[in-house]
Amino acid sequence: MRAGLQGRAHAPLLNAATPGHPSRTGQLQAITAALSRAVTRGDVARALVERTLDAVAAQEGALWLVEGAAGVARLVHAAGLPEEERARLEVLPLERGAGPVSGSMVACEAQYLGSRRELAERFPRARMDRVPELALAAVPLEAEGRCLGALALVFHARRHFDEEERIFLAVLARVAAQALARARLYESERAARAEAEGAHRRAAFLGEASALLASSLDWEETLASVARLAVAGVADWCWVELPEGLAGGAPPVVVAHVDPARAELSAAWRRRFPPEPDAPSGAPAVMRTGRSELYPELPASLLDALGRDSEALAADRALETCSAMVVPLSARGRTLGTITLVASRVDRRYGPEDLAMAEELGRRAGVAMDNARLYDEAQRAIRARDDVLAIVSHDLKNPLEAIYLSSALLLRSGAAPRLRRHAETIQRSAARMDRLIRELLDLSSIEAGRLVVEPRPEPLDAVVEEALAGLSPLALERGIALGADTGGAREPVPCDRERILQVLSNLVGNALQFTPRGGHVTVRATLAPAEARVEVRDDGPGIAPAQLRRVFDRYWKSGSRRGSGLGLSIAKGLVEAHGGRIEVESRLGAGSTFRFTLPRR
Repeated sequence: MRAGLQGRAHAPLLNAATPGHPSRTGQLQAITAALSRAVTRGDVARALVERTLDAVAAQEGALWLVEGAAGVARLVHAAGLPEEERARLEVLPLERGAGPVSGSMVACEAQYLGSRRELAERFPRARMDRVPELALAAVPLEAEGRCLGALALVFHARRHFDEEERIFLAVLARVAAQALARARLYESERAARAEAEGAHRRAAFLGEASALLASSLDWEETLASVARLAVAGVADWCWVELPEGLAGGAPPVVVAHVDPARAELSAAWRRRFPPEPDAPSGAPAVMRTGRSELYPELPASLLDALGRDSEALAADRALETCSAMVVPLSARGRTLGTITLVASRVDRRYGPEDLAMAEELGRRAGVAMDNARLYDEAQRAIRARDDVLAIVSHDLKNPLEAIYLSSALLLRSGAAPRLRRHAETIQRSAARMDRLIRELLDLSSIEAGRLVVEPRPEPLDAVVEEALAGLSPLALERGIALGADTGGAREPVPCDRERILQVLSNLVGNALQFTPRGGHVTVRATLAPAEARVEVRDDGPGIAPAQLRRVFDRYWKSGSRRGSGLGLSIAKGLVEAHGGRIEVESRLGAGSTFRFTLPRR
């Protein structure tokens, strides 16, 4: 059939003119020009149907396009077709006997039916009862070896489709098929470009979200940031909701809207009509299951199906909800809350890509909120600890002073040797307890950033010698040689003398504790142009490599070490408060060396 039409499509036939009407060639040129200007498949369908109706004087026309592997063709444009008939013919099955239009697409062959009787004989299933008599032409649109769709023309009278008209429609169908293929390619490229731009926007949005969420560790500010960010980029309304038990004093619902004046309307609606905790969908269901929900469209019938009273339904409709998503706020395998994103503009419809982006936002926001919650808990624990330390230091200092002074009086009173031993034990214990209280207070100040150092120019060699003078009796008692090399550190160095004495006392005292009898502990101080360097070296047993990274941790102690385990941690905090640094080198069996620096400028 197609080869025959091609063989007989001679120019004279197309150039033949009907009196009072343009030639077929002129009509074809006009329609081809209109099709060349059409950009989308919808534009092509509109231009083809409406111009072809005028060219052949048909009363009705329509174009269907095949939908891939779905086995159907969908109506793209129609003219002159009654509304009820348009709805009935919206989707046609691709079956040979279903009707002339379906048959033309299945066989990829034109169907010309000159009368109602011919239509009934060849296609008994076809229904065309609207007009007493009719004729119908169904022409397939073929390109690249496959049928893209079909053009149907209906005449409200009997008609003989002569050879010239058939050739005209066949040529027109080829031109239209090429225009459709070109439009489809354009739409594919545009969709790919839109998808790439959308992916870029989503990635940029998530990048901005990460930066914003990382900017605060405040629980309520994090909630508000999520809502503000959503309405700035992907939604018209946004609710961020938490269970009451997780809110930690923050409001369980945060509301934002692109129009701030309408945010209060949404908040009032949410307060007055809260969702039922066991609701089968929406935020309560997402909170229970941890599974997202996507509503590309929210027709009025869906709102009616929720079973809410008339007042609640009126409030629902006032929100102008067109599309919505509800995603979980999740972290560490827990659902902490939900984010509801609502589009109220008719040109915004959420799809799977939007849902994937919202789910990623929920994960990032969940981690940020979990971090904020943990930080808040840590801050409360630190405040509680500081309160306890303040009470302990205040309430224990006076009794300790009394105990220390009483033991000192006993020692000066010439008591019996046995009583003196007890008094000395009491005095040592009181001194140890006083030192522990001071260490705890120092550590609390360091961690809270409240530790204040007051640097003044001090000769470093004198500071070292003063520290060693206080520790010499302990070294003598333990049979350890304690020495210093400070010849290169006589110039003043800016430092808080009392705090550096405390650092040296902690480091040297630690070395004396671990160095065996007959061993050596040496303190060396030197000056470089930018900094002063001090090192404390001992020939004790050394520290195992696995424990080196924990030496400056709070409360860390080796197996044989006595004390609170705070000395080295406090020494690190004091050095860093001066702007310096501290480190350790050690090998098992070869002793340890602790070094710290102090900036000179």
